Amino acid sequence: MRYSFFIWMLLVSGWASAQSQVREVFMCKDATLRIRAESTGAVRYEWFLDNQVITGTSAAELLVKNEGTYKAVGVNADGCESGESVYIVVKHHNPSAVDDIALGKVNTPLVIDVLKNDLSECAAFNPTSLAVVQSPASGTVTSANGLVTYTPDRDFKGQVTIGYTVSDQAGQLSNIAQVKVDIVSDPLPVTLAYFEVEKKEAMALVEWQSTEEIHTAHFDVQRSTDAREWRMIGKMDAAGESNTGRNYTFTDSIPEPGLNYYRLKMVDTDSSFAFSGIRSVSFPDFSWAEVYPNPVDDLLRIVVRNRKVSNIRMISHSGIVMLSRPVTSPALTISMRHYPIGMYYIHFEQADGAVKIFKLMHN
Repeated sequence: MRYSFFIWMLLVSGWASAQSQVREVFMCKDATLRIRAESTGAVRYEWFLDNQVITGTSAAELLVKNEGTYKAVGVNADGCESGESVYIVVKHHNPSAVDDIALGKVNTPLVIDVLKNDLSECAAFNPTSLAVVQSPASGTVTSANGLVTYTPDRDFKGQVTIGYTVSDQAGQLSNIAQVKVDIVSDPLPVTLAYFEVEKKEAMALVEWQSTEEIHTAHFDVQRSTDAREWRMIGKMDAAGESNTGRNYTFTDSIPEPGLNYYRLKMVDTDSSFAFSGIRSVSFPDFSWAEVYPNPVDDLLRIVVRNRKVSNIRMISHSGIVMLSRPVTSPALTISMRHYPIGMYYIHFEQADGAVKIFKLMHN
């Protein structure tokens, strides 16, 4: 006797239909995944991990914490087994180290905060775990507490590449990221005290401070997704003539999905110009949605960018579905005021069974 077999999987606590024969599921190392099998006429189930029988369980639901490939077989009262199974490949989230670009001056050590634009979904980074795995062809490099210090050889000018990895607090290791360092004679004709870019919810905040401005006309804020082709996204007038520091702020409200590079084009009154160093931030989940602010106190804002998403569910850390609604508009707001404080999981679900989960902290 053969009968059709269906498997359902619960990511953290929410159900999502598995339509394909092989489904990858990513979860945090300390999280728990529940997989539930349904087979017509089945009275018990046999579960397998990496093709080895899992002993001691015959229930329709399996609690999963470890990585591996899981499948289930339904068995009816006559001992006949189901003929089909969906394979669930469980993997732990690893932190993502993002490539950096830095600009330095000849004969001057350069300190780079390489973790600033790196990403970790499940646990905070462990700065002491940062390790240099690719040394530069010229000069020396050291690392300490999440910072990389590159010291160029005397009078060296040119580009070098440094590779590094980092782990999160759960011990999960990142990929290898590369830092491309350009050493030039005089990188900033317009004197900048600092130039930084950081993520603010779903936006990129560009900040810089000048220590001196002589014949400076304006600053063009430029953005690129490959650090080669640049587009101006903003323009700010300069002080023109100033011997004191001046602060500037620009907000990129619609950054691109993935890695965004930023630089300043500093234009003088005679139309001559120079470029600042390059900074980068990454927005990897824009292919699905934006969820902000996170943590949230009151109003949660969601912008759905994946047009295939048909339903949104908010599930508590204990597995209770607190909210479920179809996607009728790409933007929605949820008042969190009436929900208990704690961890939640926002499920973005496609009709074909694909699911993306965002972790949300409600203060």
